[in-house]
Amino acid sequence: MKKINYLELAAIFLSLLITFNTGINSYILKNDTGTNAWLAVIIAYLIGTIPLMLTIYIANYKPELNIFEKNRNLFKNTLGNIINLIICIILFIIASTILYNIINFITTQFLYHTPIIVSSILIIILSIYCANKNINVIAHVSLILMVLNGIMFIISNLSLINEIKLDNLLPFFKINTNNFLTATLKLTIINTLPMISILIIPKNKITNNQKYKNTLIWTYIISFFISLITITNTISILGIYLTKIFTYSEYMVLKKIKLFGFLERSENIIAMKWITETYIYITLIIYIISKQISPNNEKKFTYSNIIIGILLVLTKYLFKNETVFYNYINNYFIIIVSILLPIYFIISIKIYKERKIKK
Repeated sequence: MKKINYLELAAIFLSLLITFNTGINSYILKNDTGTNAWLAVIIAYLIGTIPLMLTIYIANYKPELNIFEKNRNLFKNTLGNIINLIICIILFIIASTILYNIINFITTQFLYHTPIIVSSILIIILSIYCANKNINVIAHVSLILMVLNGIMFIISNLSLINEIKLDNLLPFFKINTNNFLTATLKLTIINTLPMISILIIPKNKITNNQKYKNTLIWTYIISFFISLITITNTISILGIYLTKIFTYSEYMVLKKIKLFGFLERSENIIAMKWITETYIYITLIIYIISKQISPNNEKKFTYSNIIIGILLVLTKYLFKNETVFYNYINNYFIIIVSILLPIYFIISIKIYKERKIKK
């Protein structure tokens, strides 16, 4: 594996943290937290510093190894491979979830008469192609897309300033405590726990890896502001009632944009950033799972990418409609992703014990 720079690391990490902002995060927040969704985002990201610090801690152990190699080194082959398999299964479920989410968005907003399977195949083909080129290509593509997405994010939000109505955020702190806490924990789980994926890149493979910790921390802070601005603008512009009505309320907000005061109908271009973020996330997951299946065999690695891609496309048939999908998000997906939390602690405790024994 060739080295990548810390900006490319930041670009990949940012995609992992903000992909769920489209559709899924807003669905959880607008139904359970109402006008105080902004507060839930703040608390969720504060709690999320725990897995962030654990990710950095794990990365510092044997920095020449990726997460799968670390696990095999810590727990020996049998137990290490079981933990790796669990991580891969969870990541595969995450990939199938965000794939359906973004394909449903594309179909309902752009390609009304195009079967979902067609759009799924196109994205997966691109992801397989990029994953086959190794992590360096994924990193380069991520950085280019991050720059373009960053520009679009800034321009679009500056264009929306005149549309913001702070009255739509009232009343402050009028919440159902149980629903609010549940939504906050859900947001923490799906936004921050999958960051374990970044550990597929060994710390030693980052140029200027002394900036590794600061890169992850600053990227995490930037993702927090992106999430906060996204949900706050959506509610303050549409109001909580319209926000609840629209499945992709963030996209409805973009329809109000007039770039430079006169360019209308630019929402489709700006919405491309959500598609590219999901594309990077899926590509990285395909690469990660293939690396566990065939770490050293390039031919087997390519076949693994293709098989994983086909399986991801087929998972589309698990969700008959949006109602089934969001019921799955609420009742099953959160529980599945939360399994990553004990994995964080198990690996971290084992590293702590290993270091203590050496001392």
